[in-house]
Amino acid sequence: MLKKFILGLTIAFSVAFSFLVPIVSSGTDEPTKSETIEAALTFSDDWAFLSGITTPLPAIGKVDGGFIPLPNEKNPQGYRCSAQQKIVQLDMDGDGAYDTDLKDKENFVTYQIKYPNGVQLNYRMRIFIKKVSLDMYGASQTVWAYQRACFLTAKTPLETFVIVDDNNNGYFGDYGQDALIIGAGKKQAIPISSIISLKGKFYTLKVEVIKEIPEESKKNPKFSGMKLVLTPYSGDTGKIDATKNLKPPKDKMPNIIVRRDNDVFIQLAEKGETTVPTGEYRLESAVFGNRIRVRLSEKSFTKVEKDKTSLPKWGGPFKLVVNPYCEKGGEIIFVQPATTNSGPALANKAKDCPFIKMNFPTLIGSLGEEYYTPEEFQEEIGNTFPEKVSFFNVEIKPPKSEQKPFNKGVSPFTDRWIPTDLTGTLYKKTPYWESYRCPIERYHGPVIVKVWISGPAFGDLVFEQEVQVIE
Repeated sequence: MLKKFILGLTIAFSVAFSFLVPIVSSGTDEPTKSETIEAALTFSDDWAFLSGITTPLPAIGKVDGGFIPLPNEKNPQGYRCSAQQKIVQLDMDGDGAYDTDLKDKENFVTYQIKYPNGVQLNYRMRIFIKKVSLDMYGASQTVWAYQRACFLTAKTPLETFVIVDDNNNGYFGDYGQDALIIGAGKKQAIPISSIISLKGKFYTLKVEVIKEIPEESKKNPKFSGMKLVLTPYSGDTGKIDATKNLKPPKDKMPNIIVRRDNDVFIQLAEKGETTVPTGEYRLESAVFGNRIRVRLSEKSFTKVEKDKTSLPKWGGPFKLVVNPYCEKGGEIIFVQPATTNSGPALANKAKDCPFIKMNFPTLIGSLGEEYYTPEEFQEEIGNTFPEKVSFFNVEIKPPKSEQKPFNKGVSPFTDRWIPTDLTGTLYKKTPYWESYRCPIERYHGPVIVKVWISGPAFGDLVFEQEVQVIE
């Protein structure tokens, strides 16, 4: 058995494959408590199918002179790769020497990989050009990238399965990183799980090596040498109702996935109760509509006890979290072209000038969950807030209301926001806007930092805090 090949899940898939034949079954429609169902996993490199499904982690690696991390007997790091502006060089046989050049914007190559247990597979990989953003002003560049272009399928008496190697490492079944789709006619996957729900019952799901392979199967290029094993689950269960005590943004209902430890992933009902194995669960992901995402991966979401229903409280009231502070020295952005003499002088002066600094606001729910937006919805200006806001402003002023703000007339979208350095990255690991910096000259004492944001989903949100300007 390959320990990397254990997996499972609770949601759906698309397309039934007639060439997938069960290896072992009871001959009935469903297994009894003591029965196990096994089905051959068949290899496919149908990119048209893969490009039409949605997976939780469609990982894309960068061709940057390192390695594509597929199993390689000659080098544990994988297969060498290198990229220049118009060409990619690949080591296809694993000996460390480049033997393939690619120039097209999209290419498909096949690696003949061999797993530690002796199973061999023709693993198809997509090599292509991807456009990535560099800053909040719309600057971008193109990079060469790689992505899996193959998958495994199986058909059992209960359901049809598709397994996708979403982390591009050549192993089908890494918990929480690869994807599984269950059921004909479905296109949405969730992270692989060691326990799945089928027709109202729970089963453990594993991928194992086929020890005795028929001669006719060895000649079939679509035979993977692996099988899916489905066994009835005998553990305790309870229920989660994740929407009864939820105060969602503007009455939007979420698509929710919860995680127990690092191997059990369950998709909850959009409304009402969902039966799950007992234990403590974290919120792996939640999606409200197309744009709003939620994460709470390092804190308990809810605990499920035997035959009881858990009712987690989350959502509103929502709040902004900002960390304003004062520090000497900061980056000066010259609004007007600086002369040869004035530019360096202003920069030197900034070294001793107090600055009010803060991070980009984070939106937090009542359980401590963070609301954010995926990269495809970030505006060209660099908005990383979970909705397209109608108003966003930062004000820094002394406590006495009659005094004018120090940053009066400055757009929060331009001169004071400092973008994150994203040069050379394929995916943004941090928001476009890293921090806010405003110089406070000729003033010492307390100031009030006020941030307020308004939008249709979360309404009006205001953050206010006093900060002492240092001398």
